[in-house]
Amino acid sequence: MHQVFMKRAMELAKKGLGFTSPNPCVGAVIVKGGEVVAEGYHKKAGDEHAEIKAMRELMKKTGLVTMDFDPALFENATLYVTLEPCSHNGKTAPCSKAVVAAGFKKVYIGMKDPFKKVNGRGISFLKKNGIDVQILKVGTELADDIRGLNQPFIKWATTDLPYLIMKTGMSLDGKIATSGGESKWITGEKARKDARRERSLCDAVMVGVGTVLADDPELAAEGIYRKKDLLRVIIDPKLRVPLGKQVFRDENVVVFCSKLASVRNLEKFRKAGVKVKCFGGEVLSVKAMLKYLAKMGVQSVFVEGGSGMHGHIYDAFLKDRQLVDKVLFYQAPKIFGGEKSLSVVGGEGVSKLTSVQSLENVEYEVLDGDLKISGTFNSH
Repeated sequence: MHQVFMKRAMELAKKGLGFTSPNPCVGAVIVKGGEVVAEGYHKKAGDEHAEIKAMRELMKKTGLVTMDFDPALFENATLYVTLEPCSHNGKTAPCSKAVVAAGFKKVYIGMKDPFKKVNGRGISFLKKNGIDVQILKVGTELADDIRGLNQPFIKWATTDLPYLIMKTGMSLDGKIATSGGESKWITGEKARKDARRERSLCDAVMVGVGTVLADDPELAAEGIYRKKDLLRVIIDPKLRVPLGKQVFRDENVVVFCSKLASVRNLEKFRKAGVKVKCFGGEVLSVKAMLKYLAKMGVQSVFVEGGSGMHGHIYDAFLKDRQLVDKVLFYQAPKIFGGEKSLSVVGGEGVSKLTSVQSLENVEYEVLDGDLKISGTFNSH
């Protein structure tokens, strides 16, 4: 039954996907007499955490309107929560103190919180106050599923790097444009809509200057995420993109350039109020860019680059396995052919089959004839 209740907490946590950053997705259930009596999940940053949501739900059901948690109400109750209760003051008070104040005697936790300000402190606090704490064994299927919910948060908290997803739409022979340069549209509307949904789950979307010049994309979050402030990251070494493009419609954009950018162009962007970050050298360091974004609080980056962009990132990944985490390719049953047709991933690539990087956890889905292929890289 413990597995059943924790699985329910995990299902609740999923409801927060795409909304909670920079916080993780967390779900909680309260059980009394073998039955779930209250539930809660973290909806967005700044909102009450899952444990508090569940506790307040139980109070509401019993007619209590006080802000204090009555231990009599939680007597003989067990808390199941997917992530270690926090132990520090952030936008909300520490959840671990609230759990103790409520009088819980048993707490089941899906995983320890890797965030430096928590990282076991919440668990220690609960134990010191007489609570029996049980944590899912690392490596079990359910524990892995719970960790999978918060991979961007975990990576950001443990490596100071964001979780990076490489996305593209391509033909059956791996092309993203014809020999004449045409690329709209390779995949169908259903695949494109799905890609926009995947983008909307992330904190930032990254494209190269070529994509902005060719397509003038909006790069916005869509659907239920349409009000989300998705950061737009433009890679433009020389700062040559016109400021009238859609990506500059508001201040939620940052442009990365190199020493090739002229003083005149730098001044033009700064006068326009566009945030610009210059990196040394002529070739932008992928790791330096990602480190910068991580310091901004960006935990996940959705790369919608062209051949050159993907090649630059993949070449960097071949030297540092921490840089890329997931691949998301949408493949249409079309053949372009042509030596001059752009391939998905440019750059130098690998010269030997032994250097090829294989995907793990590969999944396939058919979307109106197009094939969605996703998989992750092992960072070790």
